[in-house]
Amino acid sequence: MTRPVIHYTRCPSVPTVTALAQAQGLLEEEFRNDADVDFEFSSVGFSPKLDYAPADRLWLRNAGHAPALWKRSLGVACKVVGLAFLEGRYPVLALHGAGIASPSDLKGRRVAVFHNPDSPFDLMVAQQLKIYQTALQSVGLSLNDVEPVYLPRFRPGAAKGGFLLSLFQKGLEALEAGEVDAVAASIPPDGGFYPLLNVVYDTRLAPERTQRVHPSVLRGLVVSQPLLDERRDLVVRIVERLIEASERAVRAPLDALRTLAGDLGQAPETLAAVYENIPQGVRLDLNDDYVASLATQKEFLLRHRLIEHDFDLESWIDYSILADATVLHRQRQARNAEV
Repeated sequence: MTRPVIHYTRCPSVPTVTALAQAQGLLEEEFRNDADVDFEFSSVGFSPKLDYAPADRLWLRNAGHAPALWKRSLGVACKVVGLAFLEGRYPVLALHGAGIASPSDLKGRRVAVFHNPDSPFDLMVAQQLKIYQTALQSVGLSLNDVEPVYLPRFRPGAAKGGFLLSLFQKGLEALEAGEVDAVAASIPPDGGFYPLLNVVYDTRLAPERTQRVHPSVLRGLVVSQPLLDERRDLVVRIVERLIEASERAVRAPLDALRTLAGDLGQAPETLAAVYENIPQGVRLDLNDDYVASLATQKEFLLRHRLIEHDFDLESWIDYSILADATVLHRQRQARNAEV
């Protein structure tokens, strides 16, 4: 009889607690002696798959929340079992000579929206629109007060290197070519571009978490319903190990930073310049603030027709997995303390 395979993926572009747990060997250690199931771990980007063959039905994904909302809105049977909110720098930029020094100066201006016309769900569009909305709302404006200019995300001669650097260089290119007046992109810490640019607004300055939230900030651990139905026990054990990984990160934050930077192919200083308090930001939780942020994002995606079908958010969240994993973790800690 063929053993079932659990497909466990994580996003290759953002820090996740799954990457830490794998690097620390926790997941391999946990399931080394499980002879009745196989695990397939991988770091892969968004897949638009909606129909899962029987052999692919058992899956988990630790990544941004927006693609998961899109899949759930189209009927994919899955649950959110944890959320993580990693604060970071997500500025709106303009050239010094453009006369745009504050969000109020964006009124009537062209803002870049890099997009992927070949994807049925465009994560980058969702992110950029939310960043612009937050900046504009800080001065009583809305997306109706600017002109979005949609530019292809991938173009001949596009910058090579890390995702953040690539996006920034494309944004700077569009500004200098006069295609747009403002872009949403992070400045590389060692790029030497600060004299060229005004930071018009940075979403980390927004006072409310629901204002700061966008696809790259809020991440989820999403599990297929068949996996929960058939092997809920394994999911609880996975989440317990993720709790351990996040606790190790709190005790050794520099080690965690280096591990995640290596996983993402970036320099540690680049990661530290973009994200704030990474050990806290990758930790899974389902507190009221995180859930409210997820609800805000669902409504935003619906309003801008990035997802088409509404659904009940509360029934999509399974609080019991994290609760049981927390109990299991305390039991492990108690046993270790006795040794």
